Amino acid sequence: MRENEFRAWLMAKGYAEHSVTSDISRMRRVEAAMPDYGLVDRDLDQAYERDAMEALLAALRQSIDDLPHNTPPAVLVPRSNNYDERLRTALRGAEAYREFCRGEAGEEQGDADRVRRHAMEHYFAPARGAGEAIVEIPVREINAALELKNHYKNICQALAGPKMQALADVPPPVRTGKNDSPFTIFRYTLTRFDRSMLERLRKLFVEKHPDFRDFGDSASYASAEDNYKRALLIRAEEMMEEHRSSDDAVLGAALLDLASGKAGLESNLLDWRVARMVADIRASDPGVMEESAGKLARAPDAIAAVTECAERIWPHLCEKWTTSRPLAESRTIPTMIRALVDPRAMLGIRSRPTDNAARMLMGSPAFGAQPLGAAELAAVLDLARRIFAIMEEEWGWRPRDLWDVQGFIWETCQERLPPVEEKPADRAGTRKRMTMPTNLILYGPPGTGKTYETAREAVRLCGEAVPEDRDELMSLYRALSQKGRIEFVTFHQNFSYEDFVEGLRPVSGEGEDGADAPAGFSLQPQDGIFKRIADVAGSNRGKVGQGDRAVIDRSRKVFKMSLGRSWSSRDDLIYQEAIREGYVVLGWGGDVDWSDPRYDQWDAIKERWRQDHPDASGNDPNMSQMFTFRINMEIGSLVVVSDGNRKFRAIGEVTGPYRFVPGVNGEYNHRRAVRWLWHSDESLPREQVYNKELSQVSVYQMDSRHVNWDGLEQTVATGDDGSGTGTPEGHVLIIDEINRANISKVFGELITLIEPDKRLGMGNGLTVRLPYSKAPFGVPANLHILGTMNTADRSIALLDTALRRRFTFREVAPDPELLVDAEGRSAVPLREALETINERIEYLVDREHRIGHAFFMHCASRTDVDAVMRDKIIPLLQEYFFEDWGRIHAVLGSGFIGQRVLKAPPGIDGLERKSWFVRVPFADDAYEALVGKVAAAQDGVADNPAPQTA
Repeated sequence: MRENEFRAWLMAKGYAEHSVTSDISRMRRVEAAMPDYGLVDRDLDQAYERDAMEALLAALRQSIDDLPHNTPPAVLVPRSNNYDERLRTALRGAEAYREFCRGEAGEEQGDADRVRRHAMEHYFAPARGAGEAIVEIPVREINAALELKNHYKNICQALAGPKMQALADVPPPVRTGKNDSPFTIFRYTLTRFDRSMLERLRKLFVEKHPDFRDFGDSASYASAEDNYKRALLIRAEEMMEEHRSSDDAVLGAALLDLASGKAGLESNLLDWRVARMVADIRASDPGVMEESAGKLARAPDAIAAVTECAERIWPHLCEKWTTSRPLAESRTIPTMIRALVDPRAMLGIRSRPTDNAARMLMGSPAFGAQPLGAAELAAVLDLARRIFAIMEEEWGWRPRDLWDVQGFIWETCQERLPPVEEKPADRAGTRKRMTMPTNLILYGPPGTGKTYETAREAVRLCGEAVPEDRDELMSLYRALSQKGRIEFVTFHQNFSYEDFVEGLRPVSGEGEDGADAPAGFSLQPQDGIFKRIADVAGSNRGKVGQGDRAVIDRSRKVFKMSLGRSWSSRDDLIYQEAIREGYVVLGWGGDVDWSDPRYDQWDAIKERWRQDHPDASGNDPNMSQMFTFRINMEIGSLVVVSDGNRKFRAIGEVTGPYRFVPGVNGEYNHRRAVRWLWHSDESLPREQVYNKELSQVSVYQMDSRHVNWDGLEQTVATGDDGSGTGTPEGHVLIIDEINRANISKVFGELITLIEPDKRLGMGNGLTVRLPYSKAPFGVPANLHILGTMNTADRSIALLDTALRRRFTFREVAPDPELLVDAEGRSAVPLREALETINERIEYLVDREHRIGHAFFMHCASRTDVDAVMRDKIIPLLQEYFFEDWGRIHAVLGSGFIGQRVLKAPPGIDGLERKSWFVRVPFADDAYEALVGKVAAAQDGVADNPAPQTA
């Protein structure tokens, strides 16, 4: 029997370790009993190879049936009277071994493998094909797809086990929802590894240590990082041997002294602050840290040992939270101790450089807002092992253990390296062909710059070089918005499908060209913002060549014109012929030939028309429309051909004078030659070129103040049919506060259509028929969707699961380092203040309610900082803590929040109460006290004679 492989297989299926040990022992007895059942095979593997497993299983079943008349083999049931249960567990174990053997042979293994195979085919493979970073697998969906009769626990075991992780090449997943239930959701991070970034880190390391050849040959690295660690490792090994018979607390005390530099050897594993905190805990709670460290050193499972230790010491770290960072220390203390005694399996973690390494190499943070957990630690160790393998197999650095990886990370990842800048040729050069559409949600606490980050991302997705200067970036962003390539919308609770995609809207009756308007109104389909930008993006054919491109002079006249009645199928022939032949045509003006030069004047047109129609008023469209078409419209004027009063379908440039060409049935006799700059079978929203609703009048000059010149140029720049580059330009829809609307209600069928592979032009492109207009609709591949989500407002977990599976999520976290300039201008320790406030908020609430750096970015003085604290930060904390001023005081301290005593009124027996107030002004040393540089100000009215509440 292959014990090690069978043990790993059982563990991967989620069996407990003690249960696995019992199963292995039981299988040994089954093998020993095989001769008693008349089987010639010497072990289970031979039986399987000879197809004799069925005979063994039949014999075990027969033994169960023969009870109590026949006693089973003694070797199978030693010292037991419970023969039935012993035999049944032996039978189940043998069946499990048969399933294990089938898996080794590549045969069907049952439900667990069906679950894993389904996950690979229907979740992991599509997500990787779409370039997504996250895969979420709801247990309910797996159960329904495979008809597993609600075996939720078994599904969870299959999805959570190491076999699934190895098969999909992912770190351990994060679970949400009730465990082992239909509401459980597994969230996997699709690991990516940035080899180019690792190469940059390698070069940085070599630059710091020019004499480096490998980890055994570098004097500079040895003196800086290696010599003291090697001495500590030798001493730790000696301690493990010396205290073999000691209890856990004695061994733990020795290892804590060693890591803290109190055992006669130099140590920087726990810096002075952490070492002092460990000493304080050991003094105030003797035995806690020592026993935890001893258990940690001796436990067989490294990951379980570290996370259990972190959990045991967490309450004691939190007691010291005002002078420490409990989250960081929950990672550092256990991993450093374990790495001393288990250097090949454990990485000693320092939070900042380890998190920087994960962000740079894997594209995601290493840690969340909780004590060190098994999934986090497993992912970090997976990263460390990848680096170790590359060092060993590719670089020839001969790493000895994970301390060499730890030293590499410490030396290179104190700060995150900036992304590689584009080459100058890329900035001004060719446009790359767009491949996959982007669905991205930027999430984070308030004030972290999510909306500004969407501007950067939108400009990038539009194919433009992103300026470093903020003003230049926003100018480019606004220009792209004017061109219709970026749209912005904010979701709210009442936002609906009708606002987003399309809905019926009341439209009042309007006569054409001065005719009497019908009474009342009608309900007509009207596009929402998503459909409008999707239509614009879908019509984009790429830029035309510069030599073929019309120059839009903004002094030109622009005319709206109808070519036939848009609702009439017969008049559509008029439009099609006009496009084909290159002209615009007017139906008003009767059968009079207005070519004579004398009709260059309004009075002449009026006089001639009244010859045949004496009762015509001055507003008669036969006169007014002819004047516009014949006289006001000039060669070089632009013509926008409408499609109803909300869309347009062509843009042309007038190239010739008025001509009389008799039309069919005496209609549409008046023409002017045009060069079509753009036209499409799919009409575009009039907002692209005009900021007012179009009128039903056949031809009129549009108000230049409301012409969207940028959008007009953008539309023309994509060319006439066939003249574009064939590479559609990127368009972006930004959805601010995406989590504030009812997502399922707003998106409707778009839940499916926005998937990258379901976009128009992609391999599995889909269209649907919209419910109101009954028109077919699909989402173009060049439309990117960006969303922002304020995590303090609503949890990510509350987003519609179907939507979360279709979006990549990127955290935008508070970054105190961005406050360097503001700190210099204001002479306030803003970086430390923000870190302190956020650590306390994270402890009292959670990391999703932290304060963003953007609140302070533009502060130019201490007065500005005070104003932000008083008018923005303190009101935000009031909301977070539901007016619990005691907790607000715990976050900000006495320099900002004061208190005085309220005595019970006369005649009322009661205790004294506190009254909280916001100091006016704040204490002079409020910020220094907040970050611990001076003692906190004393509470009370004495130092603030006129307290005011916020």
